[in-house]
Parts: sequence; structure tokens; C-alpha cells
Amino acid sequence: MKTRRTPLCAAAAMLAAALSAADAARPDASAAALDAMEATRQFLPAVAPKEPARAELRIMPGRNMALVRAALDGRECTLLFDTGTTHTTFDIGFLRRELPEKKLDDVVLAGATNVEGAPKIFAVRSLKVGEATFAGFAGMALDMSHLGGGIGAKVDGILGMNVIGRVPAIVSFGSRKVVFAPGKEDSAGFGEGISRIAADPLSVAMEVAFGGRKFEMIVDSASTFTFLEKSTGWPSTGEPAGIGAVDVNGRVSLATEKGRAGQIGLGIDVEIAPLVVGGPMNRLGADALLSYDMLVEQAQVKFRRRAVASEKADGRKERP
Repeated sequence: MKTRRTPLCAAAAMLAAALSAADAARPDASAAALDAMEATRQFLPAVAPKEPARAELRIMPGRNMALVRAALDGRECTLLFDTGTTHTTFDIGFLRRELPEKKLDDVVLAGATNVEGAPKIFAVRSLKVGEATFAGFAGMALDMSHLGGGIGAKVDGILGMNVIGRVPAIVSFGSRKVVFAPGKEDSAGFGEGISRIAADPLSVAMEVAFGGRKFEMIVDSASTFTFLEKSTGWPSTGEPAGIGAVDVNGRVSLATEKGRAGQIGLGIDVEIAPLVVGGPMNRLGADALLSYDMLVEQAQVKFRRRAVASEKADGRKERP
């Protein structure tokens, strides 16, 4: 779900029923005392990597979006890798087909959300993403059968920030990989950290500045393009760039203009050529992330320019 730093709040009885596996891993969990933050905690995996664990990313040509192979409770699946989505969500058709025994319970969304359908929650025993294993948390379910058409590939769900950000992670679209719980060697060379807005641990939101204006910006790896609102003052060419998009509800249309290429300070100078929009949509998209590695930590985000491929003596490219 792409929410604006808004947690999902489930009724206590529903969570108690759906999260028996997660509660068993957390003896201090009290379903009767759930508030918004407690509900958020139920979506955070109780088990996560403690040593470096890698997963390969498949980048969709022309869309820049990344797919990752995973296994939900032993059933193989393909997930959209999405730092702009708070909660890991599966297509309800996939669950009913591959895991028909899964108990799906209703969930109540609290606050602002872009979800129009009726979501469900269920207990995740294990989710294996490449070499990394996450376990003991609540998963979300929605009808996402339309998603693959917009991406151009079969997709069974979305890997969101409750999993991606559970431990420090280095995301490298250019190198087509993510490293969970990276070591010191993997983490070398990053620029100064940009503080994450801490109201919600499930969002990679940063406060950035341009031309004397401060504004919130979300790192959204599932957005093909970088978007900035007109209110940020980012210069536009005035040339229309109407595009179509697909979200969890289906296709949407965006009225956009091409922005001028420039740099924005994110610990280092990050080059962007954003689309300028009228509505609330400040997002650092996959078009920019292809040239940079990103280290997501609990309190901050760091960037480094990705090492370009070197050329061997025989003229062949060698990927770093």
C-alpha cells in the first residue's frame, strides 16, 4: 500500500486470529491492547537476516521496475520490489490458488490510503527472498490481478518496506541486486546520511530542500519516473508529458510536464530529470536509482554513485 506515513490498524481480534505464528514468536504481544503502533509492529518480521544475504533483481526494460523471486511458505512467487509501498501485499488469487488453507481475515485501514479494495491479512510463516529469510509477521492480500499487465510480467504481489527495511539493506538497481544486513565492505563509500522521517518505520521518506523550500520526498523504486510537485519550485520545460500508470487499484492518468535536468542534494548530489506534477507526488523513482546505490538504515538513507562497468582489453564490458 502506498500510504503517506500512515500505519495500517487492524481490529485486535482479527490480528489475534490471523497472527498466531507471529504472536508465538513474540510472547509479549497483547492483542487486546493493540493501537496503531502495535498494529504496525505486527507487520514487522520477527525473524530477519543477521548476516549479509543477497537477492537478485530483474529490471524490466523500459519501465525500470524491479522484480524479485521469493517463496511464501514454500510456494514460489514473483514480487515487485517497491520501497514506496509500506506493507508487503500478495494477490489474493495467488493465495487462494497456491495456499488455499491460508486463513484470510478482514483488516481496517486507518487514515489516508490509496487502497480502494477490501484488503485481508494473514499469517506469514516464512518469506524467502533470495538468500534472505523473513518470518513471523502479517501479510496483506488484495486483488492485484491487474498489476502484471502494467508491469509487463507475471507478478504475484509486492515486496514492501515492512520487509525491505526490517534490517539495513543496500539496494542497487544498476547492479541488479539487494543486500540485506550488509557487512562493512558492502557499506563503504556512501555519502552523508539523510534522516528518514520517523513517524512511520514503513516509509523511506526524507526531508529535502531545493531553492530554499523544504519538502518531503519518498524513495519509490516501483515508480518508473522521478516526480516533483510544482510547489517545490523545480523548473519545468512546459512540455506536456502525459503518462499512464498502474497502482494497486488499476490504471490512473497523470497530468505532467517534463522538468529540467538538475541535481538534488541527498548526502551527495543526485542527478534527476523529474516529471513535474500538480498534485502531491514527490518521489525519487527508478530512473534515478539506476545510477546510484542506496543504503536504507533505520534512521537514515545514504547514497553513492554506482561504479560503472569497466572495459576489458578485448573491448567487452565487465560488470562491477
